[in-house]
Amino acid sequence: MNIVAGINGFGRFGLHLLKYWLDRSQESGFSIAYINDDQLPIQTAYDIITTDRHVVFSKYKVRIYADNLVFFEPNGAKHSIRYSNCDKQEIPWLGVPDVVCECSGKNTSRTDCECYLFNLTKLVVISATSWDADKILVYGFNHAKFDYSLHRVISYGSCTVNAYVPLANFIHNVYEVIDSDFNVIHNVQNYRLKDANSLNRKFCTAEKVAPQLLDFLSSENFCVNYTVVPYTGVSMLDIRFRVKEKLDRTMLIGALEDAVYQGGLKHLYSMDEVDIGPKVYNCTTYSAVLIKENIRILQDNIYLHGYFDNENSVNRFYDLLHYISSCEPFALAANKMRVPVSLAESSTEPLGLEVNVLDGR
Repeated sequence: MNIVAGINGFGRFGLHLLKYWLDRSQESGFSIAYINDDQLPIQTAYDIITTDRHVVFSKYKVRIYADNLVFFEPNGAKHSIRYSNCDKQEIPWLGVPDVVCECSGKNTSRTDCECYLFNLTKLVVISATSWDADKILVYGFNHAKFDYSLHRVISYGSCTVNAYVPLANFIHNVYEVIDSDFNVIHNVQNYRLKDANSLNRKFCTAEKVAPQLLDFLSSENFCVNYTVVPYTGVSMLDIRFRVKEKLDRTMLIGALEDAVYQGGLKHLYSMDEVDIGPKVYNCTTYSAVLIKENIRILQDNIYLHGYFDNENSVNRFYDLLHYISSCEPFALAANKMRVPVSLAESSTEPLGLEVNVLDGR
């Protein structure tokens, strides 16, 4: 039996997570059975799913049946997801899923999430940095440290944490990092664009999280320059590492390619030969894509340049939850307590009045 998940918050992150899971549902270790959003009624959620220009659900026929969003695949497979539009305390499925994906951006502390942890729900995964979570787990770095006996509320880090930490750890293991700068040019959401008419330097969660996770970094040798710019496209990063080991550009690129294509950074990062701008990396599955022609070495410093789709850092959130779902203590405990869901949630036939039908999508 798969782990059953519920999502609270159907903003950009929740939308990406739904699409990413649907495209991998056959091999996924968990099933999304519930979605709640305190602002968006089901018809609005449906409209977003069927019209978004970047997160495209064209593979699926999408329908509303009563309070369910139903997704039909071309092969006939069907995914029925119960949808609710409530404050978190009033969510009708509280205590039912094994894990709650807290994706609203509003509940980022452990205290905020404790209301989910009762009955069958054993874990909350927050789609943001949480300073008091039981653990921050970055997939590809320390995800294997998940401990069901200790962890009930965990954070996946953030888009910048996932873009920086595994890469920095690799560079340190090969070259021994002395100090590092992390420069981020970050976009804004479309609905905030009208208010973002100038550059805005802000605090970045990686500034605090990276030294917490990486023992070779501290506030003394790590600096983050995080600038929000008034556009909605893919974000950019520039990273500098000063290292102890002797540097050769060709050998550095070879080491990065080995790690990216067949080593510890496989599926986490990619490399492209030339810089053709950020647009092509919309919805990339990678935490960051490095540009080979822009890799520089100056004395004992490595300079790396690349792009990352901060919205689609959901891919590492998915990877983390997929991994946790396969962890034997957690999976065994979940399946032992799991009872069959109601007919309305598990039936192979849609129930209730058809409110809206979208064919050919």
